[in-house]
Amino acid sequence: MTTPAGQPFDVVDLHSHLVPDVDDGTRTIAESIEALASLFAEGVRTAVTTPHLLVPHLPTEASIQRELDRQRRKFEELCHAVEGRDDLPVVHLGQEIWAPDAATARRVVRRTDVGLPGRCLLIEFGFELQGNHNDVVRETLDAGRQIVIAHVERYYYLPSHDPIEVMQTWQELGALLQVNVGSLTGHYRSSSPESERLAWQMVARGLVDILATDHHGPRRRGVSPNEALNALIARGELALAERAMGEIPGRVVRDDDLRHVSRGSEVVPIA
Repeated sequence: MTTPAGQPFDVVDLHSHLVPDVDDGTRTIAESIEALASLFAEGVRTAVTTPHLLVPHLPTEASIQRELDRQRRKFEELCHAVEGRDDLPVVHLGQEIWAPDAATARRVVRRTDVGLPGRCLLIEFGFELQGNHNDVVRETLDAGRQIVIAHVERYYYLPSHDPIEVMQTWQELGALLQVNVGSLTGHYRSSSPESERLAWQMVARGLVDILATDHHGPRRRGVSPNEALNALIARGELALAERAMGEIPGRVVRDDDLRHVSRGSEVVPIA
């Protein structure tokens, strides 16, 4: 498989909602295939699709298990439908875990059937932050897992909390920060008015570890890895694009050693 003409690397997408009929993403297998085909056309060669695991709404271990089983069955149906095709990304199953506090995170962080490929967990805190959520980062790392914090630029931070300082603390604790590609091109201006400004501030401060699509399927206006790549190239940030869209998410999928990652010209320990 080759990348589109002029694209310098294969894209690895760690965040999408393309398992059909399990959350607010795609409804049908046809929609999932359409979305995967559009991503493939933009150079995505590996996609981890991450349906929501809304732990606060799953009060028992049995309810968590039922939800995971449901997602896995639907994912297997999708895999069967795309078997043998070479015009779509290789697809893996993960979850986007809603864990607004340490007690909630504790219910899933040690489960071997939860997470991205390998030891990473993709965790969101809920868009209306209730604090700095450092406790969730520590709980995840203490369990021997690595935390990828989803779409950090889209949160509504508390008035007394500077978003960049909060993000820097998360990184210093050992988290990886994921930004949606659409934020770089203003995709979320109506729903998250600060997202574009914060995303570019993160670029300038070296805070972006992973760029991902958070694709919800063709019924929603699409997000474009290529548009984000071009926006980064226009600002002299090709090296960042290669790291955040290819190298680091690729290491996550391969379950490589993530104790050190490159940020700008530095290689820094993260856990």
